[in-house]
Amino acid sequence: MLKYKHIIIEGNIGAGKTTLATFLSKSFNTSLLLEEFEENDFLKEFYKNKDFILHAEVQFILDRSKQLFLFHKDKHDLIISDYTPTKSLIFSKMNLEKADYLLVEQLVYSLYKTLPQPDLMIYLNRPVSKLKENILQRGREYETGISHEYLQKVEDAYTDFLKQQQDYPVLMVDAEEIDLNQKEKLLKRFKEVLNTNYENRVRKIELNLEKV
Repeated sequence: MLKYKHIIIEGNIGAGKTTLATFLSKSFNTSLLLEEFEENDFLKEFYKNKDFILHAEVQFILDRSKQLFLFHKDKHDLIISDYTPTKSLIFSKMNLEKADYLLVEQLVYSLYKTLPQPDLMIYLNRPVSKLKENILQRGREYETGISHEYLQKVEDAYTDFLKQQQDYPVLMVDAEEIDLNQKEKLLKRFKEVLNTNYENRVRKIELNLEKV
């Protein structure tokens, strides 16, 4: 068992959130909650035309709301997810005019306020150049036009979000240290990390697999 019962993996586009969430969930035998975005046609349009950002975010909010309500109908002893339910606020604050952002904020808090909240975040840091490589490697056509500048903008938006985060501990991990070719060492290290008490603030965690 782990000390934390509802763990979310966050990070920039292409940081490796789903890969790590899937690995940890399988290793610790938890319920796995993955973001569903392939059906959001507005997202695909947004990458071609920025005018669709409000449409994309509202669709995300509604889709996540449905997914989360259905997921939490069942009992889950341990949860690992590859997104934070309120991540629309991060992207909306970055991309929307103030009036549209306030609309999104109201919608998010109205739909998500009764849902179970996470008690720990693992935030994956990865250089923008590596993010771009990962995005191209996974081969989603609608993502190929994402620029380095946009990825840096997303990273800055997450940084601002984390500065204000006081609801749960945030562990910042260098994603380049996550080596799935050393699964036993990685699992042992994460077992230590996820059974440690942390204050509700942001802190850096080194995995140092060579020392495990």
